This record gives sequence, structure tokens and C-alpha cells, in this order.
Amino acid sequence: MISVIIPVYNTGKKLNKCLKSVVEQTYKDFEIILVNDCSTDKKTILLISEWIKKDSRIRLIDKSINEGVDKARFSAIQQVKGDFITFLDSDDWLETDALDTLLSVSNKTGADVVIGKMRKIYLKGLLHKNAPYVEDWMERPISHEELMSKYYISYFGVNILPIQLWGTLFRTSVVRDAKIEPSGLRFGEDLLMSLQIFPHINCLFAVNQIVYNYNVGLPSISDKYLNNWLENARKLYEKKIQVLKEMNYEKAFFYQHAELVNYLRFFVYACCTRRPNDKENNIVLLKNEISHPVYQNLNFLLNCSYRDKNSVILIIKGDAAGFYSYIENDLMDFRKNPKIFILGIFSKFYHSFYGLFR
Repeated sequence: MISVIIPVYNTGKKLNKCLKSVVEQTYKDFEIILVNDCSTDKKTILLISEWIKKDSRIRLIDKSINEGVDKARFSAIQQVKGDFITFLDSDDWLETDALDTLLSVSNKTGADVVIGKMRKIYLKGLLHKNAPYVEDWMERPISHEELMSKYYISYFGVNILPIQLWGTLFRTSVVRDAKIEPSGLRFGEDLLMSLQIFPHINCLFAVNQIVYNYNVGLPSISDKYLNNWLENARKLYEKKIQVLKEMNYEKAFFYQHAELVNYLRFFVYACCTRRPNDKENNIVLLKNEISHPVYQNLNFLLNCSYRDKNSVILIIKGDAAGFYSYIENDLMDFRKNPKIFILGIFSKFYHSFYGLFR
């Protein structure tokens, strides 16, 4: 049996398409564990109630407080009955033969983890993009030794192997062997969970077939999300560094330090586009963050072939205003690209137009 874990928080009518895609699978031996993360949306609550009555394979974990998708998934893992687990976000959906495809490969090859391809859905379905990769790691078993020596670095900023939880079938015993603990992170929590599972995989197989539809839309970043971004990004960095040290995985240190700089760059990019008139407050948030001792670790990059050493020097010195202006100027040069300018206008139009119908 396959346990399909679906965290739910105020998804509304999108939950219908999600659940329908599971119930109508060609493979029928599954359970659905819905984790209602204290939804407040009446439509979501009503749909959950209706679906539980409609299909006995659906079980509900009804949380009394909202703790985020990370802890929602963890609570479901504790209660799975299936031999395999797959994760599905409540606004995404599966291809009709997804479970059948993934399980068949596992049965034939003995793979602990089977990865399928993902289709990204943009603009409420107006645009979509299929996963482009057809690589040498596809359609063949990959051993534990090869996974760790060649592909584990994918978790640390070097994109070789897909590392998403979605569209992936995990053997339950492997997930439990990993002794996963909830991270408490508000983003990057899925990567961290997969990161903990990876070293326990004896065999992985990736299929050249789309099994998952990922609803991307266009990014909408709230002030609350942006204000919490820096602390969350630093904690994600610290957890990944801890893993590197525990596993003595030295070749990833460079990429992980570079990723920490990229987190800060993203924050400034987002501030410049999301709230450009609040520059003074943005810089205060940045200054408070880079005063944390962990940023002194970036000295490591000054002795490497890292391209953007100006950013590193400004961060280490604690010069938040200087770093902000440096990235702001970089963004201004970026915006001079006509393609980026047109995309920006289209993005604003899209949010304005569709915002009327949400």
C-alpha cells in the first residue's frame, strides 16, 4: 500500500482537483492522510469534511494550531500504514498513472526511492513547462555508493539530481530509518527532509515520465514572509553545515557558503521590488542579520575562486548599507535588459487582473 501525505492549509477549491487526482489513480491500494494545519478558510474545511465522507481511504489529522507544512508532514509520517510514502501539496495534482508508474519501477528494480518528472504549471494553467532533463542518471538504478559520491552534492547548491519531495516514491522503512525530526523552518523544510533521507537510500531510480503537476503561479511575497526570510535562511544554512560536518562532506562547503551569500542577495532583490520605498527599514533588518557571528564563516570564500568577493567583504564588515546599495545597483543593470523589463510589466498586469477574481 502507498500512503499519500497531503498537508492542507486554506487551499480552497484547489483541494478538489488534488484529491480527485489521487482517488482516480489507476493504482487503487492507497491511503490518503490529510493533515489540516488549522485551516481558517470555510471552503477548505467544508471540502475536507465532504471528501472524508466520500472515500474511506482518506484519513484526517486535524491540528489545533498552525505549525507549518514541515510539522504537518511529520505528524503524518508517524501514522502511515503503507509500505511506501509519497508527498503531495494540496494545490498540486498527480497524473492518473503516477502511483502505478512509480511503484512498478520499485517492484522491478528494488529501488528504495523512485523519482518521476514534474510539470510546472504557471498562470493558473495558462502556461506549463515540462521538466527538461534527460540525463545519464535516468532510467537506471543508482547505488548508495554512487548516490553519495556523485549526487549528494545536489543538496548544497549544485543542481545535478532532482531533490524535491514531490513526484517521488519513498520506501517507508527508509524514511523511518532516517529518524527525521521537524525543522521548524518555513521554507527549505522539504529540502532538509529529503537531505536527511538521502544517506539511507540503498538504490534510487529516476523515470523519464511526468507524474506530478506543480502549481507554480507567479511569486507573491508578503512583508511577513520577507521579514522572516533572513532568519529562516540562516537557520537552513546552519542545519546544512551541521550535516556537512557530521558526514565530513568537505567538497560541499564552498557551495554552501556561496548559497548563504545568495540568500542575502535574494533578500535585497525582493526588498527592491516588493517595498522599494522602505529602504531604511530594509537596511536595518539586513544590518541586524549580518551582525550574527555565522557570517564570519564567509571568510572561507575569500580564499577560494568565488566570483563576487565584493559582497563577501561587505557582509563580513557588517556594512549593510554598502551591501544593499551594491545589490541595488546590480538590479538596476539587470532591469535594463528589455526582456526582464517586459516580464516585469506582464507580472504586474497579471497580479492586478487576476487579483479581481481571487
